[in-house]
Amino acid sequence: MFGSTEPTDYDLQFPLFGIPVRVSIWFWLMAAILGYPAIHGGMQLLLAWILVVFVSVLVHELGHALVARSFGYSPRILLYQFGGLAMFEPWGNFSRGKSITISLAGPFAGFLLYGLTDLFIVFGLPALGPSLAGLSAESQGLIDFILGQLLYVNLYWGLINLLPVPPLDGGRVSQDVCSIFRRDAIRMASIIGVVVGGAFGVWMLTRGETYVAILFIMLAISNYGVAQQRGGW
Repeated sequence: MFGSTEPTDYDLQFPLFGIPVRVSIWFWLMAAILGYPAIHGGMQLLLAWILVVFVSVLVHELGHALVARSFGYSPRILLYQFGGLAMFEPWGNFSRGKSITISLAGPFAGFLLYGLTDLFIVFGLPALGPSLAGLSAESQGLIDFILGQLLYVNLYWGLINLLPVPPLDGGRVSQDVCSIFRRDAIRMASIIGVVVGGAFGVWMLTRGETYVAILFIMLAISNYGVAQQRGGW
């Protein structure tokens, strides 16, 4: 059940810029698990973290979807327990260039949100200073937490997503680039994914980033399996 992407009666569904969006109930649960340490600062911080994750992942997938639609495809967005998916059916005129552009659009949408958040901190907060001065210390702390997490998630997660490890966006770009030079592009991209994913996972483990370490080690193992199926090393 937890690994399923099938719709449930509890899913949130809405259109965004004409693009259908479905948010699985499991998305909220995983966001809460990831941000659980925030609860030590109060339930409001955990809820704020979940909101940050929701907005950030949605913006990321919206970047993919809007660019896909600009190429004439009909996208839809799913937020689920493993993050987000911007899905569309690539038909006859789908090219390597379009694939790379769509893949990069997600992380760069997040970088744009990072930039807008940074601009708000630099220019917006000082302009709102008199209005914010009347807020309680708790409310001001909540605002600082939200802005800080928006910066963290959209920069840090975006950079990680660009690593050449399938099925991350960087891994898809790696596969497209490999296809320029080799026929066995999936195999080569998977081998790169094993090396980069494994090395990054071990490095994260030494830094105490256990969740990220486990994720990338699992991705490395998955890519090893793909490489073996495609002819091995």
